[in-house]
Amino acid sequence: MPCGRFALPARRGKTRTLDLDLDRITRSSYMEHNPYAAPQAKTETSFLAEVAPRPIAVWLLIFFLLVFVLIFVVACAQFLGMVVSNWSKIRSVGLLAISLAWRLGLIAVSLAVAYGAYRRRSWSRWVGVAAIVGLSVLLFMVPDTTRYANDAERAGGFFGRFVIMPLLLAWWAYAVGFSLKAKRYFSKNPS
Repeated sequence: MPCGRFALPARRGKTRTLDLDLDRITRSSYMEHNPYAAPQAKTETSFLAEVAPRPIAVWLLIFFLLVFVLIFVVACAQFLGMVVSNWSKIRSVGLLAISLAWRLGLIAVSLAVAYGAYRRRSWSRWVGVAAIVGLSVLLFMVPDTTRYANDAERAGGFFGRFVIMPLLLAWWAYAVGFSLKAKRYFSKNPS
């Protein structure tokens, strides 16, 4: 944009004009780099970025996994107490070792998934969904040994076991694995 017009003397009585473009002059090659200018890099640090809060479904997953760990530890202690008290009757140490390794493996996997969910590891999300699906399958496979007083109680128990609980577990699996809150919580780049 021209900043001014100046009259210059010219030959034979005519005047010439000179248009000065100050913006072009300041952008010339000798002024491109200003050593005193502020840096152009991002000044925000990534560790201060806001992270997504932990959804209630993830809190429930962590809580139930820790309850399962407690149940597995108590069961393992009872198993070891039974083994020690009946050591003379044990015929196969190999089967005993496999049974103990299975129990300790359940404890280790449950602890690892709970810790992974707490630390926002994406693999724990899918293992947690698999655990919820396994729990719902187990709900259908375990026989119902409850004694009901009448048919109304039996119908309510059937409805709760085969309708309400699977719907709640399906919601929980969706909330842990596929909801937007869970995707934000388990994502590598929180927004």
